[in-house]
Amino acid sequence: MTSTEAPHPSIKAEALFQLGPIHFTNSMLMTLIVMAIILIIFIRGAGKKDLVPGRWQSFVEWAIEGIMGLVEGTAGKRVGRVIYPLIATLLIFILSANWLSLVPGVGSILIKGTEGEYVPLLRAPGADLNTTLAMALISVFVVQAAAIIAHGVGGYIRELSTPLFLTPVHIVSEFSRILSLACRLFGNIFGGEVLLAVMYFLLSSVFLGFLNFIFIGLEVFFGLIQALLFSILTLNYIAAAVGGHGDEHGVEPRAAAHERGGHDEVPGTAGQLA
Repeated sequence: MTSTEAPHPSIKAEALFQLGPIHFTNSMLMTLIVMAIILIIFIRGAGKKDLVPGRWQSFVEWAIEGIMGLVEGTAGKRVGRVIYPLIATLLIFILSANWLSLVPGVGSILIKGTEGEYVPLLRAPGADLNTTLAMALISVFVVQAAAIIAHGVGGYIRELSTPLFLTPVHIVSEFSRILSLACRLFGNIFGGEVLLAVMYFLLSSVFLGFLNFIFIGLEVFFGLIQALLFSILTLNYIAAAVGGHGDEHGVEPRAAAHERGGHDEVPGTAGQLA
């Protein structure tokens, strides 16, 4: 059973049904749809490589090369190629989820939920704090792992405790990145959904309905900005963690310089990740 009545905005994702202890929410369903669409596009574009690329292959190659250039330009060629899969996945998934969530029907088609009330069948993945928090945890975990790989456990601890009296500040700063990444993306996407819903019902007459396209256009732009912010911040965190404090002054650790015989073909100290 479906309904087209306007739902009341909910800050948490609504459960569609329950599988044992697991509540399957509308944001999970939308996430699976987004993942399926991304897989179809990239499998079709990269599965068969023609000498003269078609539209799908050209699009996939353009996306891959564009993101690769962004990552290598920020983190250096050596580190960039290691962390490229993570950054590309974050950017493509978040951008696709944000834009596909603007398709008519997302958030407006309602079905009965587990508690008998009408809930949206689909909800933007970015409008679910669980989704953004999971991505933020992955990003910050990779940042810490990259720092340990680049500097060793001892070097990692020294970075956190230099100077010693600021150690608590450094630790809190690392954890604050989780909330910063998760809440920024969640707040902007959820706020955009609420804005579109309000504008739709305020400007739904024949004469004013065209103004909705202005707000949809703004959300397309904001969706791109939020995807870039999340992925580029993660990229910068990793590059800074690999380079350490020496990155601020263009000075690399002696061990890394000695290992390469004093020559570094990678711009910046972010290329020290082994």
